[in-house]
Amino acid sequence: METTTATVGQVSPVRQPFFSGMSHVSLPCRDIEESKIFYANVMGGELVHETQGFVEFRIEDIILGLSEQPQGWTDPEAEYPHYAFYISGPNFELMKSWLDSYGVPNYPYRRGDTALIYFRDPSGNLFELYCDTGYEGLLSLPLAPRRGGPPIDFRGLNYNWNSKGALDVDKTLQKPKFTAFAHASIFCRDLEQAKRFFTKVIGGELIHDVDGFAEVRVAGIIIGITERSGRPTGRDAEYPHYAFFIEPEDFLPMVAWLRQNGVTTSEPWTRDGIKGLLYFRDPAGNLFEMYCPKLKEADAFVRGAKQGGSYTIDFAGLNYQWNG
Repeated sequence: METTTATVGQVSPVRQPFFSGMSHVSLPCRDIEESKIFYANVMGGELVHETQGFVEFRIEDIILGLSEQPQGWTDPEAEYPHYAFYISGPNFELMKSWLDSYGVPNYPYRRGDTALIYFRDPSGNLFELYCDTGYEGLLSLPLAPRRGGPPIDFRGLNYNWNSKGALDVDKTLQKPKFTAFAHASIFCRDLEQAKRFFTKVIGGELIHDVDGFAEVRVAGIIIGITERSGRPTGRDAEYPHYAFFIEPEDFLPMVAWLRQNGVTTSEPWTRDGIKGLLYFRDPAGNLFEMYCPKLKEADAFVRGAKQGGSYTIDFAGLNYQWNG
């Protein structure tokens, strides 16, 4: 018997369930083959999974998924969403030279004692490098816009990339290395509402709140939320989405918890009868996934259509008006 909304409704959480970590961030791209070259050569990722039209790269402690989609990357003049990696001081200067050598426009700047670099992948997804210690050239960088520096030309960071030329880059260059995934910063329509959602429903800890921007720590990862320039996941789109691990004992309670708190979710579903999956959106429309690698109940979940089952996710139907 398949697990359905009715059977999930029989679960009554005795405590608030929590996510246990971040599994992956999956992004849209224009050209999967071009993206494979970029994420392997420029980002230093390890290709760990590939199916028709979809690939995954491991970069330090995070998996980045990529799938072809007509749109959905960061808007040309927008700052959000963007995805950040920690980087050490010595690697900061190396990364600047590395991006230059691959023909990737970038903008280094500083905010307080932190050195940062913005750049985009060939599709337009915006990345940030975050170095909070050890960069000796810090004072040579321009100040952040909200610290008195010039505005950042986000449109100027877009480019047409020569992926074939990337294969001819000087092999003697020292390859830089990221330290860890730092944060995902996403657009919201109502900052006060978003703070309530990510703390009271998702169980995050508010750690920063100033000047129209807040950060919430969720399962060890920082999620930034802001009303500044950007947009959420497209109404009918699967990418970008942000996936959290969840422990087996918390999977069905989390489904029930989300629904009890007015969140529209997909059905719990599976690809193989082993992994448990669920999609849901925040009130702004950003798409999230929860992922349990091994869940005994998954054998009774509906199977995805791409895996030979009948279940197709209605991404537009996951949008909702939240009253929390």
